[in-house]
Amino acid sequence: MSMVVVSVLMLVSVAFYIVTERKGLGMLQLRQGPNKVGFKGLVQPVADGVKLFTKEMIFPYSSIKSMYIIGPLICFSCAYLLWGLFPSVYSCFYLSLGILFFVCVSSFSVYGVFMVGWSCDSRYGFLGAMRAIAQSISYEVFLSTCLFCPLMMIGSYSLNDCRMSEFPSVLLGQEVLLLWVICVLAETNRAPFDFVEGESELVAGYMVEFGGVGFALLALAEYSNMVFMSMVTSLLFFSWFWGLTIFNSLFFSFFVVGVSYFLVWVRGVVPRFRYDLLMGLCWKVLLPLSICLLMVYSGVISDLDLVLN
Repeated sequence: MSMVVVSVLMLVSVAFYIVTERKGLGMLQLRQGPNKVGFKGLVQPVADGVKLFTKEMIFPYSSIKSMYIIGPLICFSCAYLLWGLFPSVYSCFYLSLGILFFVCVSSFSVYGVFMVGWSCDSRYGFLGAMRAIAQSISYEVFLSTCLFCPLMMIGSYSLNDCRMSEFPSVLLGQEVLLLWVICVLAETNRAPFDFVEGESELVAGYMVEFGGVGFALLALAEYSNMVFMSMVTSLLFFSWFWGLTIFNSLFFSFFVVGVSYFLVWVRGVVPRFRYDLLMGLCWKVLLPLSICLLMVYSGVISDLDLVLN
C-alpha cells in the first residue's frame, strides 16, 4: 500500500515538476512561462493531463501496434517501479541490496526505449533510440563505478541505510560528486547531453511519432527518473546534513527539490555538446577517472579497517 501511495504522489509531483521546469526556464531566459491556466499557471499540469489522456490514439501506418503500445508502458513501469525503494519508515518491505535493484531496473528500461524508437517505423525515431541506447549503456558503466565510491564510505547497499547515515560524503568525496552530477545529466538525457531529443537533428528523438497517452507516459517516465536521481544524489552525498538535525524529513525533501531544480538550471544555462564528444568524454575521461577513484577509495577504506581493527 505504501508503494502505491508513493507512486501516486510522485505522479502528481512529476506533473508539477514539468510546469516548474517550464516556468524556471522562462525566468532564466527572461520570458513568460505558463501563466494563463489558474493562478500563475499552477493548474497547467491538470490541463495538460486532461488533453493528453483524452486525445485519440493514432498509430503510424507501418508501425508495429503491439510494440508501439508496450514500449511506453515499459519505460513508465521501470520509472515508477524504482519508487518502491523510497526510504520511508512506512515501507512494506526492506531491500538490503536496493542500489543493485536500482542499477538493474534502470538498465532494463533501455529495452523500452528501443521498442519505442523501432516500433514506429520512423527514421528519426530509430536514430533517436540508437542514440539513447548507446548513451545509456555507456554511462551505465560509468554510473556503476562512480556509485560504489560513496557506497564504500557509507557501508551499505540499502537506501534506508544511506538516509540514516551520518558520514560526510559530500565533504570527503567532492570529486565523486562532480562526476556523479555529470553522470546524472547524461543518464536522464538532460542538457548539455540531451542528444536523444536533439530538435535540430532528430526533431524530437525516439518519441517523435508519439502523441496523447503514449507521449504522456514517456514524459512522466523521463521526469520521474530525474526526480529519483535527485533523491539518490541527496541520499548518497547530503545525508550528513539532515542526520545532525531533528527535522530529518524536511531537510531530505529540501535537498531533493534543490537537486531537481539544479537540473532545470543546467538546462537553461549550458549549451549542448556534440554527440561524439559525449561518447569520448565517457570512455576516454570519465570512466578511467572513476575507476582510479574507486581504487583509491577502496584502498583508503581497507587501510581504515586495518587501523580500527
